[in-house]
Amino acid sequence: WYQRRVRGRGSKIRQLQDSTGTAIKIDKKSEAKDGKVQVVISGSKDQCSAAQDEISAIIAQSRDQGGQERQAPERNNVSVWVPESACGMIIGKSGSKVAEIEARTGTRVDVHSKERNADGLCLVTLSGHPDACADARAIIEDIVAAENDDDGDEGQERGSMDIWVDTGSLGKIIGRGGSKIREMERKHRVKIDVKKDEVEGGETKVVLIGTRNDVLDTRDFIYQVIDEPDNL
Repeated sequence: WYQRRVRGRGSKIRQLQDSTGTAIKIDKKSEAKDGKVQVVISGSKDQCSAAQDEISAIIAQSRDQGGQERQAPERNNVSVWVPESACGMIIGKSGSKVAEIEARTGTRVDVHSKERNADGLCLVTLSGHPDACADARAIIEDIVAAENDDDGDEGQERGSMDIWVDTGSLGKIIGRGGSKIREMERKHRVKIDVKKDEVEGGETKVVLIGTRNDVLDTRDFIYQVIDEPDNL
């Protein structure tokens, strides 16, 4: 009889014993620091060699499967620059359009309305599988193209736009008791939401909700009010 000691993880012991004619014992008490245990194979030299080969094959297969399960899916990050006026249409009411794009493509979509390049375009970032990012980008480009083609208000979808206003100038657009905001809402047919709890770099977030042209008109009017000297 020939006895060989190998180290490995026991699996399908009875099947191995039947197929190789060996006696296989796993000594779990001798578990090493690296998590391996001692396996004792008893039988003829050829039988022990056959059993050891099968055990080695099982261990290798287990490692390959574990590596495939741990392998992270391929992900990609894509930057898309869009006109500021399209941000609201991409976001949608209460984020509904972004949620729709994410659900359809399996990507993560973030609209950074405050981050702009030299041309004044706003950044939209896409994260996910390369093919999914390509699909999301195509949807966003279609939204931008439709926004550019629509010159009138009739049939326009309502959306939102985020602008950032110097916190010290909020009084100019709010007015006493909110009178200025109510006046702008009536005049421009929009909803103005001042997010006083969202402040970055001395600027406060203001959300404008309405059709594209109404939102743009309101934005321009607000910037004009803010730029007016205090003594006027």
